[in-house]
Amino acid sequence: MTEEMDNIVVLTDEDGNEVQFEHVVTVTHKNKEYVCLIPIEGIDYGEDEDENALIFLEIIPGKDGQEDVYQGVEDEKLLNELYAKYLEAVEFEDDEE
Repeated sequence: MTEEMDNIVVLTDEDGNEVQFEHVVTVTHKNKEYVCLIPIEGIDYGEDEDENALIFLEIIPGKDGQEDVYQGVEDEKLLNELYAKYLEAVEFEDDEE
């Protein structure tokens, strides 16, 4: 379930809990779309906690009128490529201002 309010996105995790994120940017990479989010609260990273951690999720389009599904990206190489795309997008936005 996704609910958007300005740049705030509320996603429901696998346990049924709603978690709020700030939408930073959506990037296209190798014909797939990925959303870059920053958690607002409610995520426990354990010892590696970083409140400003970027999260990349692949957008899997819903079929037959179903909602899109967001799948976590775990591949380190892909994460690095997506981070580079994120930097390009943020730099482009800064240049426009």
